[in-house]
Amino acid sequence: MELPPSARLLGIGFYVALAIALPTFGGLKLDGALDTGRLCTLVGLALGLVLALYGGYVQLMEVLADINRRRTEGKRSE
Repeated sequence: MELPPSARLLGIGFYVALAIALPTFGGLKLDGALDTGRLCTLVGLALGLVLALYGGYVQLMEVLADINRRRTEGKRSE
């Protein structure tokens, strides 16, 4: 079953939030365990931002391509 584009866009939002939050909180825990100040937190945040931007972009392009494909198919059947 294929999800509608609106549900897929909502999923992208959750992906972006988790991609940023999980590495950041992981870095925070490592900082506490290794006593490295905020170094691991900042590295985790940077990694999360890169993952979120890249993954969000790829997923958004897939959704937009699907929307365009549906529009094109709809025009052909009329």
